Amino acid sequence: MQEIRINLFSPDGQKTVSWTQKGKNLREVIAVSNQDPGGSCGGRGICGKCKIRVSGILNPLTEQEKEFLLPDELKQGIRLACFSTIQGPLDVYLDYAPAQEIKTAGKIRQYRFKPLVQTQTFFIKGLDKSDPRPLLKRITDALPEFDVSITPHNLNELVKLDREGRPSIELKALVVDGQTVKYIGREKRSLYGIALDIGTTSLFAYLADLENGEVISAASATNMQRVYGSDIISRISYSLEKEEGLEELHRILISNINSLMADLLQQNDLVANDLIKIMVVGNPVMLHLFLGLNLNGFASTPYTGLFLDAMPMKASTAEIEARKDADLILLPQVGGFVGADTIACLLIIPPRVRRFLLVDIGTNGEMVLADGKKTWSASTAAGPAFEGGRISSGMRAGPGAVDKVFFSDDGRIGFNIIGNGQVKGICGSGLIDLIAVLRQGEYIDEFGTIDQNRSFDDNIKLESLKEDLGLIIHDAEKGESLVITQQDIRELQMAKAAIRTGIDILLQQAGMSFDELEAIYLAGAFGNVLQKTSCVDIGLIPPTSRDNLDKIINIGNAAAEGALKALLSDTALAEARAWQTRINYIELANQETFQDLFINNINLK
Repeated sequence: MQEIRINLFSPDGQKTVSWTQKGKNLREVIAVSNQDPGGSCGGRGICGKCKIRVSGILNPLTEQEKEFLLPDELKQGIRLACFSTIQGPLDVYLDYAPAQEIKTAGKIRQYRFKPLVQTQTFFIKGLDKSDPRPLLKRITDALPEFDVSITPHNLNELVKLDREGRPSIELKALVVDGQTVKYIGREKRSLYGIALDIGTTSLFAYLADLENGEVISAASATNMQRVYGSDIISRISYSLEKEEGLEELHRILISNINSLMADLLQQNDLVANDLIKIMVVGNPVMLHLFLGLNLNGFASTPYTGLFLDAMPMKASTAEIEARKDADLILLPQVGGFVGADTIACLLIIPPRVRRFLLVDIGTNGEMVLADGKKTWSASTAAGPAFEGGRISSGMRAGPGAVDKVFFSDDGRIGFNIIGNGQVKGICGSGLIDLIAVLRQGEYIDEFGTIDQNRSFDDNIKLESLKEDLGLIIHDAEKGESLVITQQDIRELQMAKAAIRTGIDILLQQAGMSFDELEAIYLAGAFGNVLQKTSCVDIGLIPPTSRDNLDKIINIGNAAAEGALKALLSDTALAEARAWQTRINYIELANQETFQDLFINNINLK
């Protein structure tokens, strides 16, 4: 059968060519090409988010697909990838897909650092007929205190320097762990490490020099497993329901990680052979998928995986591209769905803070509460609403996403658009702001219900949208509008109730009030951009006075930074194990108060 050419164009204009056969699903072809087709339902045709712009031959539009597309989108050639079947050559524009990002590392706090690699300068005599010792023998004699373990390729490089009658040669040895020489050359050379956070939605990596502890750069990319579902529950289901599901999820994640690391190394003129150590964190499901381990234990209570403790291995064992002798370590986990990423977050909490709440808000929310003597943790399935999933105009943060909503000085509702272009949708932080603003303006009541009896104007209008009621907010200054439906509000209420209920139950376990806490840490890329006031106003965080808002601290991608600390510090791994042993894991669904608290927390108060 003749193959069909598909040209895939990323948002930054880069073209990838893929070859496939007639009748193939376009979404699957995009995913196999390591591109992100978007969407949050795993291709089941119910979210309407895998929008792509297409030029070429596809199957005709169905009435079901048309339901998800606006008239202007139909005119632009927008289709849903999951509904599209390839009939001929295509140009596919992934306008909504997030691009992989390579960037210099921002300001990173300094940790106690013990160099893993050192440079040792030494001299060897040139080739001498009267003393015809082999080159490697002369090297080992010059370095008696070290175990010399260099590659044949390295030895071939050194032969070029070794000529008869040549005086002593100055060389530099790269010493690992103070005992093993891994490389010898004329120029100084280092080895590097990567701290990797495997998130459900995104991957994040730091690249560090293991001789001086310098963090060189960082990179992030979409976790391409999301094409099989936006949350861990979807991926567990996929792995169990499909015969090759587990292997598919494992392979796409390993390919995803190796691609991210290769780009990060290339941007810094390095190669995989320069990597000697990799530190990995993630939630339990992601770590099991990373290793290709069975997920049956996470499908039902008591939600137990196959391992919890720190797991050291060679990077090659995990199919990660690095030196053959590179070490890879998975940090320890807590239990249930609370994993090594939470332990990593705890590594960067200042020791002087004894009573704190740590919350990582996402599709799977994790939280830790400490009262100065004991520590408790829990996890909750918040669903994809915080990342734009199951929201009519929802999307992840990126160009065109509304990420902030506010009252302007004139009392009208305004919003910020990432990239300052046209509105494509609203991301999680913008959605939380919007609900807070609508509640403050009494457009919705404490139950989240739109007030149809209040007066509206050209800034905000009440509309009947298909089978739902909605509000259209128009920012006259930008000439742009965004839409939120009653169902969108309900989705956000359910997600925030899940997080808040987890917090309330941990406070009950500790016998503490919210005001007794010294600090409330919001972790994760999402938590880092949330407005504190909006979180309090909708009840995502327990009520506190405006004077106490300073206690709420956004700490960004703390999991990746904790992994970095574990990579660079010789004491952090022991610290991680200590946290693991003293945390009491609480299964929220087993708590008698869970149902009542959850129902109460659906309200916006």
